[in-house]
Amino acid sequence: MRIAVGAITRRRPEGLRRLLESLARMERPEGTEIAFLFCENDDESRVSEVVDAFRQEVAEPVELMLEPTKGIPFARNRVLTAALEQGFDFLTFVDDDEVVEPGWLANLLAAMETRKLDLGGGPVDPVAPDGRLTPMQQAILDDLIARAKREADGRASLAQSDGDQTVDVYTNNWCLRLAAVRERNLYFDTATAESGGEDTKFSQDMLALDSRNGWVPGAWVAEAQTRRRLTLSYQYRRMRDQTRTRSQREGFGRKKSLKNASQRYTEALALLLVLPAITLFSRRRGRETLVRIVRKAALAAGLVGGTLGMRSYHYAAGNEAMHLEDAADAS
Repeated sequence: MRIAVGAITRRRPEGLRRLLESLARMERPEGTEIAFLFCENDDESRVSEVVDAFRQEVAEPVELMLEPTKGIPFARNRVLTAALEQGFDFLTFVDDDEVVEPGWLANLLAAMETRKLDLGGGPVDPVAPDGRLTPMQQAILDDLIARAKREADGRASLAQSDGDQTVDVYTNNWCLRLAAVRERNLYFDTATAESGGEDTKFSQDMLALDSRNGWVPGAWVAEAQTRRRLTLSYQYRRMRDQTRTRSQREGFGRKKSLKNASQRYTEALALLLVLPAITLFSRRRGRETLVRIVRKAALAAGLVGGTLGMRSYHYAAGNEAMHLEDAADAS
């Protein structure tokens, strides 16, 4: 069994270094031949020294490609194409701001084989950056952790009853049976370069072509959050943009979207009205409530925007700073 462990990166050398350290430590499943396929999405390499150091630490082949066309799907397709051309059986993806648990790959592959999955994914645990957080940053992180746990628990329950065959699988923790792609001639949609959501579309395109998706509860990775993202403004924009993209892709319909948006706005307003009293009683509860208000308002705005045909520009050039490393987090 030949496995390509893939990752793409853009101007996050410290995050990539931590990922590679975890890949060096991970368990190698018996009977597998592993190679590492990395792609830097830039016009020149800024992480070659990081990858060279990793190359000295592992026995497996390590390839670093350069994809100058800016956009996540272009870089992912570069790795996917290389894995197909080199005859691998499976391709995995994790992000360059994550670290993998030691048993991550072994658990992924075991589930892919025993359950005959074409596309599998596992849980992502949000973790704090180094150093002390402000109370609001901690409230936002706590909300991210709680939401991730609810999703992981729900999907794990589905997997126990084999009811997870149509779940969306995201490239932050992802394993693809390459024979399924060869049969379907499927790649990441480059039209999503600015909006994001290329992995969700890929997952749904696979399902439309009768693939078998699945959830792997034991294949954990951890995602380091940056201070730049632990802000109410970033969380609002991210959820708004994701909801816009999802509502348009899945065709929620104008009536349903506006009804749900109205409900979310009403809930946000009700919480806003009682926020002073909650904060007076407990500042911590007040911060938690404010995070909920922002999340509900973002969902509503995303539904309205999707209905009006407004696109997400979450990964457009003007927003790039949000996706690069914070100096404080990289030190």
